[in-house]
Amino acid sequence: MKNRLKSKWSIVDRQWSMDYRLWTIILLMAFSCTKKKDQASHDLYTCPMHPTVIQDKPGPCPVCGMDLVKKGQPGEEVKITAELNYLLKPTNAMVTSSIKTISPVQKSMNVQTYSNGIITYDTRRFTSLPIRFGGRIEKLFVKYNFQPIRKGQKILEIYSPELLTAERDLLYLLKSDKDNSQLIEGAKEKLRLLGLSDSQISELATTCQENYSFAVYSPVDGYIVEEAIVNSLTPTDPAASVSMDGGMATSNSNAKQAPTSSSGGELLIREGMYASTGQIIFKVVNTAKVWAEFDVYQRDAALINQNDQVHLTFDNTSEEVEANVNFIQPFFKNGESFVKVRVYLSNPANKFRIGQLVKAQFSTPSQNTLWIPVSSRLDLGTKEIAFTKRRGVFRPKEIITSRQSGDWIEVMSGLEVSDSVAYHAQFMIDSESFIKVRN
Repeated sequence: MKNRLKSKWSIVDRQWSMDYRLWTIILLMAFSCTKKKDQASHDLYTCPMHPTVIQDKPGPCPVCGMDLVKKGQPGEEVKITAELNYLLKPTNAMVTSSIKTISPVQKSMNVQTYSNGIITYDTRRFTSLPIRFGGRIEKLFVKYNFQPIRKGQKILEIYSPELLTAERDLLYLLKSDKDNSQLIEGAKEKLRLLGLSDSQISELATTCQENYSFAVYSPVDGYIVEEAIVNSLTPTDPAASVSMDGGMATSNSNAKQAPTSSSGGELLIREGMYASTGQIIFKVVNTAKVWAEFDVYQRDAALINQNDQVHLTFDNTSEEVEANVNFIQPFFKNGESFVKVRVYLSNPANKFRIGQLVKAQFSTPSQNTLWIPVSSRLDLGTKEIAFTKRRGVFRPKEIITSRQSGDWIEVMSGLEVSDSVAYHAQFMIDSESFIKVRN
């Protein structure tokens, strides 16, 4: 009986112990939740510079002394104030600085337009040497294209049955009917029409000997060139200009070198070849006068007029020439519209070489327009900007520019006289900046 009672009380003790532990756990959980709820219901304050500092009331930061700010609760919406909005702007939206500024200037300026060109032939000074009688070329006295030649110099000798027959007619009349002046004069005129000079006819009448080969002489001074090569020397294709002796050279060399066969050096005409009546085998180009030609873009060409003053400087020389614009012609090449500007130059003693590079500075007075320093404009490739200053802050603004004169550039739109712009626009950005222009 005693053992049964003892066992019963043991069971009761264990049951009570388990209930006690259970209630203890429940009370602890309830107390913990209440504490967390109380803590969550209170505002917390933290330091902007030291986030590890957290307090349940405002006050100074124990580390740096800054005022603690209220810590936001999860899900709480942040109100954007004017001060916060200013701080949240992109770093490249505004630039503050004490950089030097300047205001656009309304004035008239002497606009300088620059262009690169080349010295080329004056095509009006090409002289054709047609063959007035057909025949076989017996001998050539020129060896290569662009060989210097003088007026009256023999170029070639040609055998012509037609000319030989005309000579025999004259000799027959002089021998058999020397009193028939009318027929004799007609026979001489035929020889003149075939290209013989009066001296050659007089020599024929004096010697009474037939000539089986007849000489062709140059009528002018210059450089001999084949007709096939002349077609590649058009002014619209300066790159086709070739070097030659006598003071002519390519644009990339100062040496007087003989041109190659592909560029017109070796003659295509050979002794023994036949020429037909009226065929132009050679031409003589005279370089006493040459052209300086420039391909100018349409925008710049609008500023250039005929008879405008132009200052020329030449490649690899200290030569400077003051001249005037003589010819302006629009043309279309390689899908782009250009304007051909030509300046006529005298060339005594071949001072200027064909193919020589030349730089031109055209001077044109402008109207009363708006100008800013070139350093105040920043070219981004697709647009141009200037930094305008308002209330101590610089902002990028898109502008449209036109002509440039020295260190000044003309502004067509985007700025006003009352604006204040940064003098050095390049200083307002760095290599990694991206500028968003506001119109």
